[in-house]
Amino acid sequence: MRWSSLGLAFALAWAGATFAKTGAKSVATPPSKVAKQAQRDPVWIQVGKARLLVEIADNDSLRTAGLSNRQKLDWNAGMLFVFPDAAQRAFWMIDCHLDLDIAYLDGNGVVRDIQTMVVEPGVRPESLRRYPSATSDIAYALETNRGWMASNGVKVGQKLPEIAAFKTRI
Repeated sequence: MRWSSLGLAFALAWAGATFAKTGAKSVATPPSKVAKQAQRDPVWIQVGKARLLVEIADNDSLRTAGLSNRQKLDWNAGMLFVFPDAAQRAFWMIDCHLDLDIAYLDGNGVVRDIQTMVVEPGVRPESLRRYPSATSDIAYALETNRGWMASNGVKVGQKLPEIAAFKTRI
């Protein structure tokens, strides 16, 4: 069946609205959005009594890349993952070269779970350990060097109000 220009435009608009309602994500990124997905400059945030310089992963491509392929991470540096909705999250250590702590936070910036993720050299991607959040209300994840959370007194139940100010660029 052939689509007229108007029919095709209607079908594409309907499909876009359907994806938006269901939360499904398109695999391809339109060229017009590529420029918007550029990484932001790192920002300093307050985490308890410590300051942490974080890169913001607030769109699909940045969240997917994460801290993969990094050989080092400064002690007071990390990455804040900003999600478009609250849900259970799971991370894995694909192409990671350093052990990390991860704090899962809800939409208000309250730490709901903290885990340590370890490098698994030589393990095939499909066999890598997954690190699922303990709750299903996770809107943010904060990755730091292994041991950073404990050495800076970050605990489950602690509120990190600066984090809740970040919103996704999807």
